[in-house]
Amino acid sequence: MRHPAFLTTLAALALVAACGGSKPAETPSPKETKDEAGITRAQDSINAARQFTADSLERVRLALAAERARADSIEKVRLAAEDAARLAREEAARQSAALRDELARMVHFDVARAEIGLEAAGVLDRKAAILLANPVVRLQITGAADERGSAAYNQDLGTRRAAAVRSYLVGKGIDVSRLDELSTGETAPIADGHDETAWAENRRAEFVIVSGDLPLSMK
Repeated sequence: MRHPAFLTTLAALALVAACGGSKPAETPSPKETKDEAGITRAQDSINAARQFTADSLERVRLALAAERARADSIEKVRLAAEDAARLAREEAARQSAALRDELARMVHFDVARAEIGLEAAGVLDRKAAILLANPVVRLQITGAADERGSAAYNQDLGTRRAAAVRSYLVGKGIDVSRLDELSTGETAPIADGHDETAWAENRRAEFVIVSGDLPLSMK
């Protein structure tokens, strides 16, 4: 005779077999509670606020970058203008110095002569152009001679040479009141020596700006 517990076990096994060993039903996911939904909405709002702040900061950064770029551009333009003005001043100063040098350039004469030669005429033509472009300038013309001849003769020769230069410039349109005359005769040689080389240097007319020595130009 079989034991009752054994029979009970057999009955349980038979029941399991009859059910085909199917899986137990899944437990449904719990629905989101009202509090949890509120937390989700709050988090979404926080995230949106953070994104708005980030976007605003990026717009500010871009605006500042654009402002810096504009400021840099303005500074570059300012520096370029300053450089251009400085270069213009330097060029004007160089031109003025060159024109003063041209006005101061001497002319020379043949022995015992006061006539304007071809080389002297070219020098005086350039002086006349400068004087016409700078009407406030006044020149002193000093005639000189070498040591040969008497002191009185050389003084007179210096005067005639200064007068010849003055007359030539007046003929080129320079007002006579802007040209002063002076003679040093043989008393102010610029070349030492007692030979033709020194004498040729000393037969001359010199030029000095006596007024209107402003920055000169050819405009």
